[in-house]
Amino acid sequence: MRRVLGANGTLAAGALVFAGVLAVLATVRTPWLVAVALLPAGLAWIGALSTLNAAVQARLPGWVRARGLAVYLLVFQGGQALAAPVWGAVAEWLGLSACLLIASAMMLLSAVSVRRWPLHDAEGINPSTSDHWPTPPLVFEPGEAEGPVLVSVVYRVPADHHAEFTDRMRHVARSRRRTGALTWGLYQDGNDPERFVETYLVSSWAEHLAQHHVRLTATDRRREERARELLAPGTLPEVTHAFDTASGSFGSGRRRCA
Repeated sequence: MRRVLGANGTLAAGALVFAGVLAVLATVRTPWLVAVALLPAGLAWIGALSTLNAAVQARLPGWVRARGLAVYLLVFQGGQALAAPVWGAVAEWLGLSACLLIASAMMLLSAVSVRRWPLHDAEGINPSTSDHWPTPPLVFEPGEAEGPVLVSVVYRVPADHHAEFTDRMRHVARSRRRTGALTWGLYQDGNDPERFVETYLVSSWAEHLAQHHVRLTATDRRREERARELLAPGTLPEVTHAFDTASGSFGSGRRRCA
């Protein structure tokens, strides 16, 4: 079914089938017909569940996959647990048949919602690790706990690319935040309009090293490259790392670099 309909089509078809089965359960009083109707309901349930499970695992990078799956299971199973007493109260109030018909209508709405809120195309997401950032050229080696660290990246962008560059940097912003940035900003120099400064704050040097070597994905790299395609010819981003001196931790674990 997924080969024919795709992931989103499978979810929509599963919701439609389940809605039909709920309507049968609400209106049919013949036991063998109900038993037959339950068979496609099981198929629809398994199709939707396997599609969602596969989608979560295929889209999450390795370093956060366990936590992402935990949140997914919490929402999925917790939603059923919280909804059970609500549906029980509805059935007690309106009767079992009316309750099942309402559930059927809501399943129809969920099928329609797949067009409005589809699963992202997995082919456009590559969660494999990409260790493409160069080692920061510092004059000392910070301790892992030192921070926060303010990372600044200066870009030179021709005037005719300003709007498109800003739009592409929105994807870069999501990448920075997803991999550990606490804050992010993109600024245009008031005295030099072609000069853009990207800044983001990371809680510690260890967190920033994790961005370098563990957390960035091939998709993050592609989005960075798309933004940098718009830079002025012959220019490269200029990256600096600044350490917080007000917290009192600066220099506590510092070692001189060779």
